[in-house]
Amino acid sequence: MTDPRFWIWLQGALGLGNHKVGEVLRQFGSPEPLYRMGERELTETGIFTPKEAASLRLSSLESAQRQVELARRYGCAVLTPDHPQFPENLTNIDSIPCVLYVLGDLSRLADWPALCLVGTRRCTVYGERTARQLAWELAGAGCAVVSGLAVGIDSAAHEGALEAGGYTVGLLACGMNVNYPTASAKLKRRIVDKGGALVTEFPFGAHVSRYSFYIRNRLLSGISSGVVVVQAPANSGALITARYALDQNRDVFAVPGELGDESMEGCNRLISEGAILVQDSRSILEEYRARFPLLESLQPAAPAARRQPGKPQRVFPIDRPKESPVLQVAQQPPQITRENPLADLELSRTAKELYCMLEIAPLGPDQLVERTGLAVSELMAALTELELNDLAEPMPGGRFRLKP
Repeated sequence: MTDPRFWIWLQGALGLGNHKVGEVLRQFGSPEPLYRMGERELTETGIFTPKEAASLRLSSLESAQRQVELARRYGCAVLTPDHPQFPENLTNIDSIPCVLYVLGDLSRLADWPALCLVGTRRCTVYGERTARQLAWELAGAGCAVVSGLAVGIDSAAHEGALEAGGYTVGLLACGMNVNYPTASAKLKRRIVDKGGALVTEFPFGAHVSRYSFYIRNRLLSGISSGVVVVQAPANSGALITARYALDQNRDVFAVPGELGDESMEGCNRLISEGAILVQDSRSILEEYRARFPLLESLQPAAPAARRQPGKPQRVFPIDRPKESPVLQVAQQPPQITRENPLADLELSRTAKELYCMLEIAPLGPDQLVERTGLAVSELMAALTELELNDLAEPMPGGRFRLKP
């Protein structure tokens, strides 16, 4: 295994996401021999232009040594393409990363499928609930849930995996010591504390730029077995990740949306172009059972077995048949009467207020947000409370109504 400083040196000279890293790996096995070559020799390899050769000669190992020291200070592993723990999926993409800084554990990626869940930051209640449930079920079945830590669909996916007691990996578009996204600071700590991992190829101190997400998104798809687009309008950045997945020969899945729903336009277009339609987690898992035999030992409902005794099981249902084992609540819901439906129920104040605003006729997510004034996360939590207590039920299109 090569001294990681040489890989960091190569990244600094060529820039992140350079497609020539793979050729260096194939011809030389590591960049260490290149460090001892002159400009003419570097050009004669047929890999580098004269300008790139000059850049390599002008670069030193001092900045690389500084990155290694910072990684040690922050407790990060430094993985390079010749490191035994470097994710195998990232060795067969066009632009192999020279280095990955990893906080946490990546070992689980070796034996289980990794599913990348992505989507819009401005998600609806339906999109957030769908991301949470899919992640909850996939993590419960043993899959790694991968996403980009942004607000909206990304955070919902990470949260769903954590709710299941499962494994999740977050990829950053900045240096590991840069607080971005700021709203995800607590989430990042939880991911590491619960046995997951944070990963970036950006050096310490690197802040987000307009190109950071393009560079990062190829790793989101590359490290994964498949990409699931949960909710995406026509111009969503999640579609960039889907395109990378196609280029990298990864599976592309998409959650369908209602006709005319602009927030789902990108998903519907992907399905029309051949993406696998997501009806539930099983439509994803079935694509991987033959490739990952360990999946046969777990079913999507596995998180129910992991919950702590005495605590109510929390579920995030998409519209699906009632007989689905994922939706079977471990404890019988309390008996209620229409005369006094909230009697003897331990509901939050928000849930009680929301109950008074619901109707028998289904209300869409935008209507509920406008009517209640709640943030999407607060609204989702209150709806979950009401649903678990048999007071409300989900309807097609992310709508909700009072339970008749």
